[in-house]
Amino acid sequence: MDRKFEGDPAPWQPFEELVSIKSENCIGARAAERMCQRDYLVVFCDPRMNSAELHETVKNLVVDLPKPILSRVIVVNADTPAENRRWLKKDSLEDRIDVFSDEKREWMQAYTALGEKRWSMTMFVLADERVQKLAREVDQYAASRVIRNAVESLGEVRL
Repeated sequence: MDRKFEGDPAPWQPFEELVSIKSENCIGARAAERMCQRDYLVVFCDPRMNSAELHETVKNLVVDLPKPILSRVIVVNADTPAENRRWLKKDSLEDRIDVFSDEKREWMQAYTALGEKRWSMTMFVLADERVQKLAREVDQYAASRVIRNAVESLGEVRL
């Protein structure tokens, strides 16, 4: 499969199969389309199960990112909804960031977030139905800066 790059189309249909960790159901077409119609959406994903690196990174994002950016960030991982709820509760992150389950990694495959040789965290900034910014193998300590820089490069109007 061809990998996605900046400027490539960012279809909303793969979002339909993401599973809400609250309801444990797929979010469906209506919610997926609404989610992708924001002025921009930051998707931070990790295909590794129970990734301590992702958990630590999300804690940092919640502390480091300003609210206007954080409200447009979603996290997609391969853990079950129950595992995600336990993690968020343990780290006191409930209702602070939106997390979705992609146990079969279908969204990650559609957006080419699975590495060819190894799996790692990837960040996408989607706007205007395109991949505006993309960072693969994001370092957990640089994640907040990577997201801030990517959003700021879209223009101040989007903040």
